[in-house]
Amino acid sequence: MNKIQFGLLALILAFLSSCDSGRVYEADHDFDEQLWNMDTIPSFEFRIEDTAPKEILLKMRNSLDFPFRNCYLTYHLEDSAGNTLQTALVNIELFDEKTGKPFGKGNSVFQHAQTILSDYQFPGPATYKFHLVQYMRKRNLEGTYSVGIRVENSGKN
Repeated sequence: MNKIQFGLLALILAFLSSCDSGRVYEADHDFDEQLWNMDTIPSFEFRIEDTAPKEILLKMRNSLDFPFRNCYLTYHLEDSAGNTLQTALVNIELFDEKTGKPFGKGNSVFQHAQTILSDYQFPGPATYKFHLVQYMRKRNLEGTYSVGIRVENSGKN
């Protein structure tokens, strides 16, 4: 590889790594056979290094096989000692109520992202845990590929 090719490769890699500079943490939990059993509680552990405001987004991927037009989830945000900092019931709209048209991005698998905590200030640098519980009328939610979270820097730093 000559110097020009190496320089071009380094420039491309630098550009790609800077595209998502706001992300602090992002992870997904994939479900076997696209089935979310109510006893399966995905958990995410991440480190926060500062007290600057953060956005926390809930992510979900589903297919047309999902049995409802929306999905109720309860989340629990805990500090490193296991103390609950935030908890709430969240409703994610997956399909249009009247037309049945799926929301989200995709063709056969639809990706959704919804901000659930805006400008949230963590108490301090530490490791935090985030748990997601499906809160639906059905024990198994077919057509659920994954759920996840994304923590990103707020635009108000």
